[in-house]
Formats: sequence, structure tokens, C-alpha cells
Amino acid sequence: MKGKRITATVLALMMVAVLFAGCSSSEETTPSMPAAAQATQVPSVTKAPAATEAPQATAEPVDEGPYHFAKGYATDADGWPLEKYVYEQPLCDTDDVLTKWTTCYNPQYLPEGGFNAIQTWQMVEEFTGVHIEYNVVDSANRQQNFSVLLASDDLDDILDGGASFYPGTLDDAVEDGFFADLYDKRDLMPNYMWEIHNRSIRNPDCLNSLFYKKTHLITLYGLVIDPVPSMGAALRQDWLDKLDMGSAADVTTFDKLHEVLVAMKVNFSNNQYNQSEIYPYFIWANGEATPGYNFCGFNTVLYMTRLSYMRVVNGEVQVCGTTDDDLALMTMLNQWYNEGLISPNFQSYTIGGSFDAGYSSDKVGCTPVAPASVTFIEGSSADPDTFYAPAPRTRLYDGQILEYGNKRTETHYGSCTLNAKCDKLDLAVAWCDWWMSDFGGDFTSWGPEGLCWHFKEDGTRELEDWVLNHEASAMSIMQIYCNDNLVMFCLHDIRRSYYYPGGERSLQFYDVWTIPDYGGHYDWPSGIVLSAEETDEVNTIKGDLETFFTENYVCFLNGVTPLSEWDAYIRDMNTFGLDRMTEIYQNAYDQFMAS
Repeated sequence: MKGKRITATVLALMMVAVLFAGCSSSEETTPSMPAAAQATQVPSVTKAPAATEAPQATAEPVDEGPYHFAKGYATDADGWPLEKYVYEQPLCDTDDVLTKWTTCYNPQYLPEGGFNAIQTWQMVEEFTGVHIEYNVVDSANRQQNFSVLLASDDLDDILDGGASFYPGTLDDAVEDGFFADLYDKRDLMPNYMWEIHNRSIRNPDCLNSLFYKKTHLITLYGLVIDPVPSMGAALRQDWLDKLDMGSAADVTTFDKLHEVLVAMKVNFSNNQYNQSEIYPYFIWANGEATPGYNFCGFNTVLYMTRLSYMRVVNGEVQVCGTTDDDLALMTMLNQWYNEGLISPNFQSYTIGGSFDAGYSSDKVGCTPVAPASVTFIEGSSADPDTFYAPAPRTRLYDGQILEYGNKRTETHYGSCTLNAKCDKLDLAVAWCDWWMSDFGGDFTSWGPEGLCWHFKEDGTRELEDWVLNHEASAMSIMQIYCNDNLVMFCLHDIRRSYYYPGGERSLQFYDVWTIPDYGGHYDWPSGIVLSAEETDEVNTIKGDLETFFTENYVCFLNGVTPLSEWDAYIRDMNTFGLDRMTEIYQNAYDQFMAS
């Protein structure tokens, strides 16, 4: 039987998008790479489509010497570009230099010469005409290094993740002359503006999250090409087959899921692979690893270690963990716990920790997963027939429109700010926009043909063997030789990690988890920003309030506190400041909506 301990490495694989998989300190050299194919050609300009509403045209600037910024593109009446812009030639003809403050999570795999020795980034320099001098800082020392550069007023031109390290607010950073407010340079960013506007059509909150206080553009956020859910539920399809209970895709409601879990417990406890009682429904100690993905039918989030999620119901701000829907959810989970469907040890299942959840000992029938972790979990199971299949977002009833926690995440972790004192600020802005072009996004996501990937006979891409077999993991090495969605402002193809033999199975998980009819009316607008005074008051309230919450909320699930005590729990929460905190958020929401 294989080892029963699921380590932190496995748990990291299960986190959102499996972000930090496979870090290694080995000093072995990277396998040799094949000669790269000829440079990918920059596509020619396409004609603007016929405008349905009188298109405007940006003023055609005089060509000032060597610079070739975006110009002459069509816009709608509000100034939004009508199509993506194609850069026909490099942004400049003089090999201008910009400096870039960044990091690499696996620097031991950088070739001698750093990023500039990698063909992908050499070719980006050819396409843009801009040479980048990289200031690569150890990831563990970024805060300290940023503080030193800030104190000496010696920030680089482009700062990957800069907003995360500034000690004050973004307002302070602009007022003090460190970060540039790029709002008035929107005309130099037609691709980024097109992406923002186009995404806001399907996700109105996009404008609020990508602009700062509506009329400021300070942080440039990396975007995902065709965003997909990062996590969801998976069921043991091999067990469903043995039970003749159909497909995981048919388990659409909590009632159906309950029926399946009971059958799993009755039929697969004490089998040849576990010899003990099983608890088929896996749940993290904090509830949901990613909010809204497992219990979205209740239109709330089961997050038992922090009181930080708001929702809005018919204009009323409510705190998740305190609503009638939370009581209904805890009532259901308490029943499942009492029926032995949830392990009595679930509070030891901490994300990033080491524990025996029952994966290897054949005790889990339904679990939250990220697609890349599925085959690893299956391979660790004692039963060689273990096979997980994706289950749809679970509803209270078929046809229910889900209203909370499942809007598509348009952004990834990467972002940048620009130094307000950059003497080539317009060029830096245009360089960033090139990354948002269709060609720039595809090329930086994949690199040139023959380096990290090749075309198969059917015309689809496949990662090269040296990438798939690299000791750092394919994902980690691609974040060096191509764009890094943990660090860089870029248009990132999130699916690239699955272009290996059999990877199409992981992509199918995304298809099942995607919600085509998502409502989202309860979602909290991300553009709401509390004032400094409001933030201080909320943080003061949360000190005691969250302590009480984390100690008491879980007690309704495991039966330590009877569900009849829910009203008393809410009264106690108000005593610790819940009502005042809700009032602060309500005022902020009302002001936001009024503006």
C-alpha cells in the first residue's frame, strides 16, 4: 500500500491553479533544449470592423522621431477601442532601455545571463525595440529590497507587484511622486482598454476592480485569456460506476450528492483497501479553499477561519457566516457530520499542512480539487481503479440561478506599477500595452515554436519533453521561459500547463465547472474602498469579533453547539461589533452605488 500521508507538496498542488508546484533546490542542469524555430512573425494590421455606433478616432499624432505608439484606431462614443490594436513595427527604433524590478521563484533554473539569455525575451526585445535591464530580487527579500530602493528614491521604471510592497496607500504613492497615475495615458493602451471594456460586458465589476477609485489607473493587473474556474468538486466515478449511480456530471444538487455520499459510505467502508469506516465527503478545516465553489447553492461562502466576505441582497449588506443561508448550510452539514459523511478529524485538514485525509487509504469519495492535482491524488490511492470526475457546481434544486461567489476571475496574481519619475514613461506604458495585444499575449504565454512547445499533427500545441520532464515541474519552468502569472503584468494563457499527452482530461474539468447562466447579483463590488478611518475602525472591531467567530461558527457543524442557539450566536456577534461593522460596509456600499 502506498504511503498514507498527504504532504504539503500535494496540498500545494490542490491550491488555486496549483501555483507553487515542484520547487526544487537541486543543482542539476536543465536538460538541453532543441534549437528554436524561426522567430514568430508579427501579424499585420487588420481593418477596423464596421462600427454600430458612430466610432470616434483617436487623434493621429505627429510621428516624433523613433517612437511608434498606438494611433489612428477606432473608438466608440465613450472612447473605448473597438478592436485590439496590432503593433506593425517596434515601439522605438533606438534600442531604448527600461529597468524592471521583478523576482523569480525558481532562480536556480535561470540560465547564465538571466532572463536576457532566454530566446523568448530576446525576441520580445526584437518585437518591441526595447531592451529590459532586469533587477531580479530574491522573492523572500522583496519587501526589504523595495524599502531600500524607496528610501533612496531609486525605484526601477517598471515594478512587478509594486503596489503590494508600498508602505502606504496608492494615493500616497502617487502624491509622493513614486507611482504614476496612468489614467491620462489611456490612449497609449488600446489593448488593455479593449480588454477591460470587453470583459466588463460579461462581468460589470471588472471596471471597478481594474481602475482605482474609477478615475485613476495606478496598478496594471495581469489578465487571463478566457478565464476559467480554478477549483471545484470531483467525485469517485469508479465508485459511481460500481453503484450504478450514473455520471458525476449528473450530481447537480445537494440532495443528489447526499444520496451518493450515503451509498458510498454504506458500500465502500471496510473494503479491501481501507478496512475501516470511511468519511466520503472531504472538507477543509477552513471550509472552502476557494470561496463559493463547493457550497454556492446557498449563495454564501463557508469560510470558518475569517470573517471577511460580504454579500449584498436587494441592497442590504450582509456578512457571510451570519445569514439565514449560512444557518441553512450549517444545518445540512451538521446532518452530514452526524451521519458520518464528514470525518471527525476534518479540523486537522489545514491547507499547506500534512495530514491523512484518506486519499491514499481509499476513504474519500468527493473532494475539492484543482485539475492538475487529480492524477496525483489518483496515483496515491491504494485502489488502482481510482478515477475522479468533475461534478457541476452544486445547487439546492435544478435550474437554480447562482448569485454569489462564482464570477469569473479575470485577473491573475501578476501586476505592475510604473515609476512616476521614469524619463521614458510613455514608452513604458506602450511596452506594457504590447503585452496585452493578441500577439503579445500568445507569444509571451508560449514563447517561440520549438523552444517550449511544438505543433502536433492535428495542429494543436504540445509541450516539449524537456519541459514536461524538468525537475522544477513544467509549470515552474514555463514561468521562467515564458510569462509568469505569479509575477508579471501579462495576458496569460492559463490552459498552457495542460498541453501534454492526456492533458485534455484536465481541461474537461473547467468545462464542467463553468456556469453559463451565473447571476451574481449578491456579489460584493470590488471597487468599494473604505476610507482610512473606516478601515482602522473595521480592523479594531475584527480583533475580538473574528476570534469569537472562529471559535464558535464551526461548533454548529460538529454539533458542539446546537443549531437552536443560532440566534444567541448572532446576538453575541453583534455585541462584539458585527452590527457596527455591517453599518460601515453598508454606508460604503450606498456611497459607491450613489456615485
